[in-house]
Amino acid sequence: MSLSDDPFAGLGGNGSAFTPEEHSGWYSPGRQDAFWTVAAIGTVVVCLAWFWYGLAFSEEMTEQCKAVMASSSMAGTGLLLGGVPLVFAHLAVLLPLLLIAAKYRSPRRTGILVAVVVVLVASALGIAVNELVWSGNLFAMSADAAQCS
Repeated sequence: MSLSDDPFAGLGGNGSAFTPEEHSGWYSPGRQDAFWTVAAIGTVVVCLAWFWYGLAFSEEMTEQCKAVMASSSMAGTGLLLGGVPLVFAHLAVLLPLLLIAAKYRSPRRTGILVAVVVVLVASALGIAVNELVWSGNLFAMSADAAQCS
């Protein structure tokens, strides 16, 4: 089946074809498998992106004292090196999920909703895991939190 083929062609009983309104769920088990494979890989990607976020802010916090002594600041480095890749990682997971779900799930709005929920759950899992990794300081690390004496 190509992307332009009608996913409902020949599915109806007695020679009639289903219309999108008559079908609910995934049009193809293969597309459903593809969706959940991307979701599983995406969950790992998002968790790693949250780790990178923590790493960037940890670097900002630990290097702030050296930067102050050099009449500079590390403020904003964590956001640039951690926050921007985090946003791109979420988009890199969300977009393929949206494309698969919007095209191969009926009704379309439930496919979009499932894709968004999957990314939100993956992000929540990434936050939870990385709060453990960073001893509950994932969102507390910044240049402002550096204790320079």
